[in-house]
Amino acid sequence: MLRYFLCPTLLLFSVASSADQYVHENTDVVQIGRYSHVRNIPLEDQFNPLKVVISTTFPSQLQSVGQAMNFLLLRSGYEMANTLVLSDEAVELLRLPLPEVHRQIGPMTLDVALRALAGDAFDLVVDPVHRKIAFELSSKIMRVQ
Repeated sequence: MLRYFLCPTLLLFSVASSADQYVHENTDVVQIGRYSHVRNIPLEDQFNPLKVVISTTFPSQLQSVGQAMNFLLLRSGYEMANTLVLSDEAVELLRLPLPEVHRQIGPMTLDVALRALAGDAFDLVVDPVHRKIAFELSSKIMRVQ
């Protein structure tokens, strides 16, 4: 009689043990609680801080597009490239007044927000090694003489 009770119990322990062993062998999964497991991979925005979703209202003290971009980049780990390496058009863009429509921006990723502030005339240039942001005139734009 005792043997009939032990067989299902042993079977249950062996199944639980093999499932637990599978979780520990799979390095993409980490146990965070008794019954909770998560995948052991960073989020996309942790790999690339420009992919973080932002939503912000710019303070009234910020008056230019450049100030707004610097405000967005403040905690991202990125910064604007030195104006010495920017084109004349990009420097002029940064000096332009911030449009009212851009006072409140998001929710969108940081790189999309920077592109929105720059407009269609400019392409976002990212230096991921030095974590610098710049803009160059888009090849789609025809210059007026």
